[in-house]
Amino acid sequence: MKILLLIVLLFTTLTSYSQKKLISFSSDATKNDKQQIFIMDEDGDNVKQISQLDINCYAPKFSPDGRKIVFSANNRITDLIYMIDLDDTSTFRLPVFIDGGLDPVFSPDGSLLMYRSEKDEDNNIYIYEIATGESYPISDGSLSTHGEFSPDGEKVIYSSSMTQNFDLVLLDLNDTTEKAQKTIVSTKDAEIYGTFHPEGKLIAFASFDINYKGTLKTCDINGKNIKTISSSGSSFNPKFSPDGKYLAFVSNKSGNFNIYICKPDGSNMKQLTSEKGNTVEFEWSGDSKKIVYDDQQDGVSAIWIINVETGKKQNLTGTKANNITPSIQR
Repeated sequence: MKILLLIVLLFTTLTSYSQKKLISFSSDATKNDKQQIFIMDEDGDNVKQISQLDINCYAPKFSPDGRKIVFSANNRITDLIYMIDLDDTSTFRLPVFIDGGLDPVFSPDGSLLMYRSEKDEDNNIYIYEIATGESYPISDGSLSTHGEFSPDGEKVIYSSSMTQNFDLVLLDLNDTTEKAQKTIVSTKDAEIYGTFHPEGKLIAFASFDINYKGTLKTCDINGKNIKTISSSGSSFNPKFSPDGKYLAFVSNKSGNFNIYICKPDGSNMKQLTSEKGNTVEFEWSGDSKKIVYDDQQDGVSAIWIINVETGKKQNLTGTKANNITPSIQR
């Protein structure tokens, strides 16, 4: 009976531990004072440095299966992209070099990386095939930014400056004709931060005026039925929850930049965070119940996690280092 009880307790402990998600973030709590990539449990325990480069590293993103992390680095001359395999500790010291560029994101199936790069003089959106190491541009040749895959991985939305101002462009990756790319939103303002609803039929984006004031909007996937979600203050960086029930974004409508959430149609708006600094980067948990975010102050920033329904939150890193750009396993 005692042996059976021990087996049950051990199984329960292992199951509980396996359910914990990892959070990755950038911190300068390092021996060389450079920003490096760290991981920790979602409760802030088991903090571990996983990059050992002599350049600043930031903005980590987990692969869909949670076993790889892609991140950006900067050597004061150019931006670089690296990848770490959590199952191969040798990549902690020698991360896999991907390409020159920044803002890397995985495709939904984890086989591709998308990023922007100036390696061919123009700032294009590129796709990198992880299996082959091949990369190729997919944007229209103009200064382009903020690329994101659709939930099914068959389309890409990005911002193009082909008409001198940033417009939202939708690209069908399966279409090899000249009609593959279509500008869906074009105004006198700059449309960036395009993001898909999980069902793939709705897009949220920020429209910036000449004074850099962002207005949060949504539209159909064809650019029709544009609706303003938030116009007070400056609002941007929209992200739908994985279950599609909420839209979160950053706004300074109450002073500092904080996270707000609402229904996809803009109803039930509420301010979620209220820290002393500014929140710019955040990410939803896979179950849509929590948001991990950074509270950025002057050189001393913290990683927080908050329960969306209850509002209960926790500072996971303290405020003795510059802890920024968090990401959480799905």
